[in-house]
Amino acid sequence: MAYKGITKTTREESYFNTQAEALAAMDTGVTLRGYVIVYPDYLWAEHVAYGTTVRYSFDLLTRRGSLARKRCHVQLYRMDSGRYELNWYLG
Repeated sequence: MAYKGITKTTREESYFNTQAEALAAMDTGVTLRGYVIVYPDYLWAEHVAYGTTVRYSFDLLTRRGSLARKRCHVQLYRMDSGRYELNWYLG
């Protein structure tokens, strides 16, 4: 399935300037794989300190709206330079 404006490099990028950019790229990648993320309310207010890693696991919905058996697992590391490294997978 093709989405306008989304290229292979967009989906595989690992380094971002902001936490919101990183999570938006992950959300796009999950959407391209046919799922919708169920976000908790506390996520957007959490601050990631320099040199630390935070981990999240999100429930997923299928395009039909039912709960998927898979979850989205995310690691977000804030480097000392202020940039973020994003690693995620569905499992």
